[in-house]
Amino acid sequence: MRDFWRALRLAASDKKLMFIALATVTVSIAFNVAIPLAFKMLFDVIGEAAKSGSTAVPPSFWQAIALYATLWIANDAFGQVNFYYTVLWYNKTREILSRRVYAHLESLSLNYFENNSVGKIKERIDKGVWELNDIIEATLTEIVPQFIYILIAAGILFSVNWVFGTILMASAPIFILISLKFSPLLLQIQDKSRDSNEKLSGIMTESIINIKTIKSYATEDRHLKAFISQLLESIRLDIKYVSRRIFMNIFRLLAMDFTQIAIIGLGVYWTITGEITLGAFTLAWQYTNRSMQPLWYITRLIDDVQKKMRSVKRVFELLDTESEIVDNPNAKKLKVTKGSICFKNITFGYKDHKVVKNLSLEVPAGKVLAIVGKSGSGKTTLVKLLSRFYDTQKGIITIDGQNVCDVTQKSLREGIGVVLQDSILFNNSVAENIAYSRPSAKRKEIEIAAKQANADLFIANLPSKYETVVGERGVKLSGGEQQRINIARAILKNPPILVLDEATSSLDSESEQLIQDALWRLIEGKTTIIIAHRLSTVMKADIIVVMDKGRISEMGTHSDLVAQKGIYSKLFEIQSGGYLT
Repeated sequence: MRDFWRALRLAASDKKLMFIALATVTVSIAFNVAIPLAFKMLFDVIGEAAKSGSTAVPPSFWQAIALYATLWIANDAFGQVNFYYTVLWYNKTREILSRRVYAHLESLSLNYFENNSVGKIKERIDKGVWELNDIIEATLTEIVPQFIYILIAAGILFSVNWVFGTILMASAPIFILISLKFSPLLLQIQDKSRDSNEKLSGIMTESIINIKTIKSYATEDRHLKAFISQLLESIRLDIKYVSRRIFMNIFRLLAMDFTQIAIIGLGVYWTITGEITLGAFTLAWQYTNRSMQPLWYITRLIDDVQKKMRSVKRVFELLDTESEIVDNPNAKKLKVTKGSICFKNITFGYKDHKVVKNLSLEVPAGKVLAIVGKSGSGKTTLVKLLSRFYDTQKGIITIDGQNVCDVTQKSLREGIGVVLQDSILFNNSVAENIAYSRPSAKRKEIEIAAKQANADLFIANLPSKYETVVGERGVKLSGGEQQRINIARAILKNPPILVLDEATSSLDSESEQLIQDALWRLIEGKTTIIIAHRLSTVMKADIIVVMDKGRISEMGTHSDLVAQKGIYSKLFEIQSGGYLT
């Protein structure tokens, strides 16, 4: 219930729209409730005419017809007005929630995205946002008005005959209690179904993302088998949910049927014996029949709301997820004057596994530091700590003497340019992808950056040149072409500090040479950290650090380390003959 009230508070964010929507639906319900009164007048006219034996149409007939027509037209008109304002209202609520979710998602630390699949996150947000709208619309524009209708109808039935009112007021709680009794079991099944659908979405998303790998290894059948297995589980849970729901509906229908049979039986009997008029019986039947429909509708809506609240709860869980990395209350903007970097006694690990152990390292301003070592030695973790994607567990990192934990994350990352092994491109034009680092850049600046990145040659051969859309994740370009656009993006940003993380990995020799040439143009005059497995990328660095098991095992220039006959020398011997000169 806490999440339900939280959803309603969110809906109340725009109080003006909420008031108009509720006011128009209340007026519409009032006209709807009054319609059976016109029916009563008509049947009383019939009864009076039958007694008198006259064929003349009395004035009360025309009054009843006029009232009936007025009520129907007013009900329809206000219903449409209510529909318009309701759409405005819940779309405003969707806007508010979507803004909050998207902004919060961007604020979460990298750890959240590394531990949750893209498909799972997307499914959670899409389902939750849309179903919150359904809940708000159902609760405040359908459930509440229907309750009002039933209460007014019961009051009118009491005025006709207290027995009629009692029957209706007794059957309504029974009907609702049956629904509430079955709800917990249905919700449990729904939870499992929701989890199953999230896994199904994750499998599909992962397959689409890794389609090249799947096709390369001809493993389509394996992935299809996993998809079908999860799909059948989702279908099984859906069928189980429907079967339990049908079982519940049998009991609810029985409660409804007994109520209607009792009202009809007593109504006909009392009309024959003269205890009530034909018009009164018609009125009682109209309100009973009309109350059964809202009662059924309410319980169905309550079931639906409870079911959809599971999705909304997942969105609220996301909103309640706190970022592990937050700015200090007194955080200031980073001011890079020279660009010197200092790692002092750094220790960091994932859970119980220490990746970096009491490491100290200085990168002088304007110098190039290269870090090499085996996979898992802590190289990439070190630059993630520098960009504050994670916080150190011990020690501090400073840039020009400023602790990275004491400056805003935005200013820190604006001061660092990053070229990754797999810097994904957006499904936009080449020009837009280059200008991503500086959207205000002019076309001339974009073209200069592309030229310095050795990207202008292949761009000139593209169908629409700089306006060519590269496709989702840059699929229309080769790996080397994508990387040159990424380098052009970094050149355009022109940051004082640069991080190159495996920027030339997995490229052919020709592409690597073009990219290395572009990289060293980019590096000029900047404090740079290069992480690489290929020693051809790091040979020209001012300082080369060899990491092993989270510690620095060797440090020096290329020639110094080759002479030491240590880890670096062995790596160099393995790669010799294959490096670029």
